Amino acid sequence: MLHGKTDRILLLLVICLVVLGIIFVFSSSYYRALRQGENSTYYLMAHLRRVLVAVGFFLLGLLIPYETIRRMLLPLLVLILLSLLMTVFAGRFQFGAKRSLLIASVGLQVSEFVRIWLVFFLANFFSAHPMTASTHRGLATILGISFVIIILVAIQPSISMAFICLATLVAMLIYGCAKLKFLLVTSTVSAAILGIFIRIFPHAQHRIATFVSEPTYQVRQSLIAIGSGGLFGKGPGAGLQKFLFLPGIHNDFIFAHIAEELGFIGCIVVFVFYWQIYLRGLSIAGNADDEFARLMVLGLNASLFIIFLVHVGVSVGLLPPTGIPLPFISFGGWSLAANLFAVGIILQASRRRNL
Repeated sequence: MLHGKTDRILLLLVICLVVLGIIFVFSSSYYRALRQGENSTYYLMAHLRRVLVAVGFFLLGLLIPYETIRRMLLPLLVLILLSLLMTVFAGRFQFGAKRSLLIASVGLQVSEFVRIWLVFFLANFFSAHPMTASTHRGLATILGISFVIIILVAIQPSISMAFICLATLVAMLIYGCAKLKFLLVTSTVSAAILGIFIRIFPHAQHRIATFVSEPTYQVRQSLIAIGSGGLFGKGPGAGLQKFLFLPGIHNDFIFAHIAEELGFIGCIVVFVFYWQIYLRGLSIAGNADDEFARLMVLGLNASLFIIFLVHVGVSVGLLPPTGIPLPFISFGGWSLAANLFAVGIILQASRRRNL
């Protein structure tokens, strides 16, 4: 094993997106804060506090050896299961769901870290038991454990996060070179689980129904924002949808806000940033010093890019509204912390690659 330098390009790309997020969170939220009787920087300061917490998680991902996390997969599984169960039965009810566990007045959203645990679990399984992973017994073990956790996320309900976890699961099976029939089985079961929960929860069923019939109000306003941005945009701070026309513009629809103010060119620049992050992740994985590190980086890298694609897909009306923030840019929270933690782990792997 040879030690290299931290991938500075990846680090710089992520820093640029975080800074861009700070700028556009303020741009999109100052009027909302004023209408609520707060200072114009109310949401900006709240976001900066969350960024500081997320930077702490980034440092944890960068400094804690990922072999240590690998050795703690079982106790972490128990902790995640208990936390998800407590969230379902005693979590804070907010926006029609129980998605956070109140601890010392702080709402802990455990579901954001489920996808990271899944990546570690599957990377460990495929690297430590390559032969077993290609058997029916191996597939049953993988799916059994994964689906139990994902179902607990779905019943909060958080169908969107469950979808992200299922997509990450499928990506890990592909990276782990699972047989085609196993991929088909996993995809079929995943689609069935999503279908069941969509039928169970009225809000998810309503979202799908309105998506099929006609765009929701949020999506229509998002498309107006994107379309009105034109080629070069209206300019930073000159967007109109932030004047309470587009709900959740500082979080769930911040890509539309960027499109309105920076235009098509700005969107292309943002897309290039995420695409370069994805390519850097592939490069780091390709030079990993062992199979576990390779699969771990591939999985974390894929989950970040999947979240980006889902957020953009919702903004342009290709997917039903999900409430998925844009990685590194949207108004902060546990999503930002989990994403920066994942980047920290990827950067740690970049220092330990074969040169």
